[in-house]
Amino acid sequence: MLQKRKDTKSINQINFMAILFAGVFAFISACLVIVNEYMDFQKEIKIVEESYIQTQQKSAEEQLLLLHNITQYRFSQSEGLSKEQIYQKLKEDMKALISPSNGQNYLFLQHHSGKMLYRSAELPVEDVGKDIVVTEHYAPLDLILGSGVSTKNIENVLAEKKKAYQDKIINFVLKIYMLTLFLYLVSTVEYRYVSDIMKREIRFIVYSFKKASQSYEFIDMEKIKFQEFQEIVTHANVMIEEIKAKNSALVELNSNLEGIVEQKTVELKRSIDFTQELLEKQDRFVKNAIHEINTPLSIILMNIDLYNLKFETNPYLLKIEAAVKVLDNIYEDLAYVVKKDSVVYEKSMINVSTFLKERVDYFEDVAQGNKLHISMDIMPELFILFNEIELQRICDNNLSNAIKYSYEKQPLHVRLYARENEVVFEVENRGEKIKAPKQLFDRYYREDEARGGFGLGLNIVKEICDANDVMIEVDSNESKTCFRYCFTKG
Repeated sequence: MLQKRKDTKSINQINFMAILFAGVFAFISACLVIVNEYMDFQKEIKIVEESYIQTQQKSAEEQLLLLHNITQYRFSQSEGLSKEQIYQKLKEDMKALISPSNGQNYLFLQHHSGKMLYRSAELPVEDVGKDIVVTEHYAPLDLILGSGVSTKNIENVLAEKKKAYQDKIINFVLKIYMLTLFLYLVSTVEYRYVSDIMKREIRFIVYSFKKASQSYEFIDMEKIKFQEFQEIVTHANVMIEEIKAKNSALVELNSNLEGIVEQKTVELKRSIDFTQELLEKQDRFVKNAIHEINTPLSIILMNIDLYNLKFETNPYLLKIEAAVKVLDNIYEDLAYVVKKDSVVYEKSMINVSTFLKERVDYFEDVAQGNKLHISMDIMPELFILFNEIELQRICDNNLSNAIKYSYEKQPLHVRLYARENEVVFEVENRGEKIKAPKQLFDRYYREDEARGGFGLGLNIVKEICDANDVMIEVDSNESKTCFRYCFTKG
């Protein structure tokens, strides 16, 4: 049965969302216009205020110049008079020569001690701090000449501007509101009309689909008004016709399907059994082959050791021993790969210093056969908690690779030292730079195909290190290559 998706939307929801979006858009647009008008208004207010202040500043400076000229004239015409008499004459001159105050501009005389001698106009106390005042010190009479302009009128001008702005915004908001209401009413009427027609046609199409699923009856195109729905119905009728034509073939195929499935199931079971048998035989062959290889390798190594005990070292036999030890290392890798999924490798406390010296001694003959010398720098009495077989795979593969990929007659360094809570094992040789460090630990990857090997050794080392939280570092350049393994100290 078909189920309704939770994220689907009905026509009513879509239309409502469209109207809501239109309303939000109109509201945001109105807000943006209002903000823009407000910014312009603030700029205009600032310009008006600055212009007014500049004009009044200039007026005050002109009045101060007039007062200076009057004072200069009176001082020059009053020789022999006391300062008090000159002050009185100067007051009379100011009253006679300066026009009465217009309520904004005023002049004043003030003694340098701070005493006010004369003021052409008195202002309320609360307005004094808001005035534009310019002064000049007239030294011959110990006077401070001053001219002031009241800024009270600017508040009235700004108040009128703000009132005009508020009326403009209110008028604009009312127009936006009326336009939005009109659009909403038109959209609602259109939405209801169109929605009713769409709902009827959709219900008819759904009913026709249900009926067609039972009787393969075509949907009546004449009852569909919308062009988009007519296209849907056209495709639906074509689909019904094709389904009806193929239904008989499907019924016939279904009748034979059970027999075909049963036959294929029998064949698949036989194929699985045969594949399983091949895998088991292959596994037995690999295990038997590894077991059979171990015996002759052990015999060869044992006889070489016996020969070396009775006779002097033979250079030809030395090369045979080196080759056999390389084969023995490959054998140990194959044996580990075969057994690792079925054997639990228990950990124990290992004296890694002694263990590493033994492994270096084992590979000394291999190094001599390749015209190399192994130098050891091994710190004594270092212990780690590890499995001995897995530790041998790490040591042997690194020593074997270092010998294999080293230039002749070059030193090969083996180091073991403690660093904080770690025991660090390093193998360094002189050879070609590693070309692909990221692929080095991939299974079956070999840097040099001509040197042989299966490409398993370092992959085994990587798996063991990952399983035991051993950090691996590889440094390689044109002069040397160093593999570094950091074990947790036991």
